[in-house]
Amino acid sequence: MTLAAAFGSLDETLVGVRAGVRDDALLAPAAAACLEMVRSYRADAAAFAERGDPVNALAAVAYASGWLDAAIAVGLLDGEGSELGLLRGVVPGTDTPRLEEKARRYAAMLGAALAVAAPSPDPASPAHAAALAVLAVAGAFLAPSTALLADGDLEASLSVSSYAYGWLDAGVRAGLVGIVGDRSLFAV
Repeated sequence: MTLAAAFGSLDETLVGVRAGVRDDALLAPAAAACLEMVRSYRADAAAFAERGDPVNALAAVAYASGWLDAAIAVGLLDGEGSELGLLRGVVPGTDTPRLEEKARRYAAMLGAALAVAAPSPDPASPAHAAALAVLAVAGAFLAPSTALLADGDLEASLSVSSYAYGWLDAGVRAGLVGIVGDRSLFAV
């Protein structure tokens, strides 16, 4: 998928997205925060693209899509998922050194973040299962990110890591995922 296609898909999806909880619900601020993060990172992706920075544009649109899909899965937002595919053909060869550095850094950061993320709700709570699901989705992308990186598919590796990171950060913002180590690894 190209950046233009990713932007179009995300924009089309955002048209139908709304809060999944009532405005006066206790989790309404979490829903609003998730939607704001999606919109902010979508805007950042466009700004990066306009400035000729496809590396950060790729990371931002994938991260926004991860936030969106996680918030929908958790029930904070209501709508269709992002359907983001692997982003390829986005970064010109002249940007390969920056892309490689960022892909390596994000794959490592994802592993580090997963190591210090834990379910917040009590194990007897139904919310605990939701926390485990969020962590499982984010964790499921670690091995593919690393494998794609090892295979030299830098764009796909960065998009996978960024997408998974969106899930983790949305899980933290939703109160499902707790941070038991380095908080600087998360958008809190």
